Parts: sequence; C-alpha cells; structure tokens
Amino acid sequence: MNAQDLKSSILQRAIEGKLVPQRKEEGTAKELLAEIRAEKSRLIKEKKIKKSKPLPEITDAEKPFDIPDSWEWVRLKDLGQFSSGKTPSKQVPSNWENGIVNWFTSKDIKSDYLSKSQILISEEAAKGLQLYPVGTLLMVVRSGILKRLFPVSLLKAPGTINQDIKAFQIYDDGFTI
Repeated sequence: MNAQDLKSSILQRAIEGKLVPQRKEEGTAKELLAEIRAEKSRLIKEKKIKKSKPLPEITDAEKPFDIPDSWEWVRLKDLGQFSSGKTPSKQVPSNWENGIVNWFTSKDIKSDYLSKSQILISEEAAKGLQLYPVGTLLMVVRSGILKRLFPVSLLKAPGTINQDIKAFQIYDDGFTI
C-alpha cells in the first residue's frame, strides 16, 4: 500500500466513524443538530438570516456508507450558510491603497489555515463587503484548478473574499453577517 492509499484509507475510516471508538459522553449528532436548529431559529427571528426553503430528507440511496448510530446524515445547508464575495471597484484607487483588510482570492487558498491574504484592501473598500470571522470555511468555486483540486481553507483571521470563493459559516452563537 502506498502513502496515498494509506491516507485515503485513514480518511475513509474517519468519515465513517471507524477510526476511534464512539463515546456516549460526547453526546449524539441528534443533540448537536437540535442546538444548531435552535440557533438557526433564533437568527431567523432576529432577522440576521432569512428562512430558507427546506430541502428533501436524505434518502437511503444518497447515503454512500453506514455511519455510527449516534451520527446523522444532514445537508450542509442545515448546518450553516453559504455566501459569496466580490471585488471592490478597480476604478477607485483608494480601495487598493494603504490596505489593511484581508481580501482572500483563490490564489490564497493553498493551505489549511489562512491568516493573511496576498492582497489587502482599504477599510473604505471593505465597508461594501461582508467581513468573515475566524472559523469561516472558504472554498474555491470558480477557477481552472477545480479540474484537479478542490481548495478549502479555514480562516484564522477575519477577512473578505472575492467572487471566486464561497464562504460557509456554521450556525452557532458567534454567527455574524
């Protein structure tokens, strides 16, 4: 078995919940999902997010493998919210001068964690963009690299993103828009 096969095998076992013993004291996915749903309801009530149309339940045909009894199959949309970024106007030089705000592009998504973007934008430019907090998952959705790779990184510092990136924020007490 080569190194790539070993890595794939370990990852598959982890995804299936077979890498480590399941411990009851850690709680169940049902309990965690109940907390996430309650937080999502709170955010809707506070008008921080919009109520979305529910997707159909996951069918047995969609499930690629069995998971431990304490786990649940869910759609990502039920756990958090996806959003996109944009590029400040290049016609406004002040957007790009004296930059201090991270503006992440697909060129930045090369490591598991991001603390500093290659390009910084001004605070004025950032006012028209969503600022994503630490812990936001960023993924490249528009780039030639997608033919062979799906780049994903986790923010370790706040930042904005361009239109080639999707951000995923899990619903929790720290959720911000």
